[in-house]
Amino acid sequence: MSVPDYMQCAEDHQSLLVVVQFVGVVKNDNFFKIYKRISSVSQVNVNNSQRALYIRYRHQYPLENNDWGDFQTHRKVVGLICIAECSSPKELTHTFLKFDQHKEAYSSTLYDSRLFVFGLQEEVADQQRIDVAFYPSYEDCDAVEKHVEDIIESLFIVLECKRLDRTSEKSGEKIPLLYVPYEKKDFVGLDPDSRHYKKRCQGRMRKHVGDLSLQAGMLQDALVHYHMAVELLRAVNDFVWLGAALEGLCSASVIHHYPGGTAGKSGTRRTQSISLSAEANKRHRPGTTNDFLWINCGHRIVFFFLYLFIG
Repeated sequence: MSVPDYMQCAEDHQSLLVVVQFVGVVKNDNFFKIYKRISSVSQVNVNNSQRALYIRYRHQYPLENNDWGDFQTHRKVVGLICIAECSSPKELTHTFLKFDQHKEAYSSTLYDSRLFVFGLQEEVADQQRIDVAFYPSYEDCDAVEKHVEDIIESLFIVLECKRLDRTSEKSGEKIPLLYVPYEKKDFVGLDPDSRHYKKRCQGRMRKHVGDLSLQAGMLQDALVHYHMAVELLRAVNDFVWLGAALEGLCSASVIHHYPGGTAGKSGTRRTQSISLSAEANKRHRPGTTNDFLWINCGHRIVFFFLYLFIG
């Protein structure tokens, strides 16, 4: 069972989720000092393109929510940054083991990961791992933001590859059926060659591609995919995924009409290039006038389902 996040807003649907955790013993003050610097890199333009990439950081995230990543891609953990503290190279073996255990927990959805080790010089550590960065101390770590930008660029490359791979459907190629965790038993024994089954696969995949396009900064493509998904899923009465497609469509529409964010002038987005650190994005919070927009969207979806089931 997933844990609901009542603080989510439209912009969260186009963001990539990165979890930041500590490995071993790290003081809270030191951890949140580095976490604040990491989370400051939240909006970037990759490779000087016009497409903005948005990152959402969490230092705590329910693992069960990760199972819903195919249903809504913004809910799955695609990046992992671990913070560790070592006083001698002898501690690295145990630290690496713990880091690998953290990666294993998110292995089904993880695009890339990094380990930031404080207290050691890279020359002293003498390690060849490319996913580890060393800093002498919490004060002498000017390259933190640069290393965060490196992992964001890596996330973008993987995301773009997945989007292009899912978008290019080859004739005759079977489309896999995406499902939410509780549906695993529902499709046992169904005919995968039936027209109804194939259309369900197409609709769900089209919705999934819409999510990937939205995260990759291709808003217009996302709107097209969501519209196609709605038509396909409505035809086969796939109500749960139809609701998710409508939610994605609402989010993309809100992002299109409010490019500066849904928190008013104070939440205006500022996008910077990959070579610079972006300031943390001020998210929408309950109580603003734009809440009414989301309430109206929610009501329309509810009335839509009432019409389907009752009318």
